[in-house]
Amino acid sequence: MFRRRLQFESEISWFVLVSVLDIVMTFLVLRFSADGLTRGTFFESNPIAHWVLTHWGIRGMVVFKLMLVAIVVVIAEVVGTVRPVVARLLLIGGTIVVASVVIYTVRLLLLHRL
Repeated sequence: MFRRRLQFESEISWFVLVSVLDIVMTFLVLRFSADGLTRGTFFESNPIAHWVLTHWGIRGMVVFKLMLVAIVVVIAEVVGTVRPVVARLLLIGGTIVVASVVIYTVRLLLLHRL
């Protein structure tokens, strides 16, 4: 009822969208690789995410990646109260970085899928 609007709703929406796509594509590549449906074996290249995946499985990795998304959004909202341009650039830059990872992962899957 008394909902406070986020400062950067559009930027946050795009960042969350590409982050969820990253999680989905990571899952697909790892699943297809584990099932022998790719040429070669794929693994999580982020060492921290790989460690989380090894210890807590795919659910742990999803929670880990979603926590990172939440941390970035909270940081952007806090920084945005003082430096809105910096916060907006953080979200746009993060979106570009994560989107490039998604594009790379899609490319890997398309090139190496049997």
